[in-house]
Amino acid sequence: MELAHSSRFEPSWSSLAEASDFWPLGAHVTLRQAVVSQLRARIVSGVLAPGTLLPETALAQQLKVSATPIREAMATLASEGLVEIEAHRLKRVAPLDMIVTRDLLRVQAELWRLGYQWGMPRICPEQVSLLDEAITRYRAALASGEHMAAIFAGLDFHTVFIMASDNRELLRSTLDRRGLIARFIFLHGIQMVSSIGLSQHEAILAAFKANDHAGVLACLDRMSARLLTLCDRNEQSATFINEV
Repeated sequence: MELAHSSRFEPSWSSLAEASDFWPLGAHVTLRQAVVSQLRARIVSGVLAPGTLLPETALAQQLKVSATPIREAMATLASEGLVEIEAHRLKRVAPLDMIVTRDLLRVQAELWRLGYQWGMPRICPEQVSLLDEAITRYRAALASGEHMAAIFAGLDFHTVFIMASDNRELLRSTLDRRGLIARFIFLHGIQMVSSIGLSQHEAILAAFKANDHAGVLACLDRMSARLLTLCDRNEQSATFINEV
């Protein structure tokens, strides 16, 4: 069954491909997976804004599917932190709270660092090629102004190291939070997606190829610190606006 597109929920991109690097829609994708991917893409991009109510019946009508795959998709997205299921089964897009986001980024920074430490000794030539490819995609996305594609290219880059750790618990604790990180960067930290961001990824790769693992971690720490500083600035701005 093929999902119908709707102008109400359609992203501003030319296609969903820019938001599906981590959740590709292959030829044998299930209906539930297709619904999850489309709803996730809309949430991460802000087309479904933080706090938006998600009535199952309306979504099912818009996507031309039954309520069952919608309900299953909501459960998946709730496990990723992108959807909140409240009392009486009311569902909404998770708010983007800067204090909560900062806690998320702090924890993920530590987990990513651990993934790098465990993953670097296990990186094989095929994975180095994946790192090179992610850098190439990041560069091309910047050149074409496709910010979401650049964000996912950067996340793909880090994922190579984390997956190389071959630790299932670490993977579970990091990969399910990619959507939240991508949403924060796209909606509140788009300045991170720049030539500076690209150079930071290139510096990590150069240090790794030089077998400078300490240098890799130092670059990663600077990148994490930059993201946390951005979150703090957003929090301060929100506080100022609320006080005014």
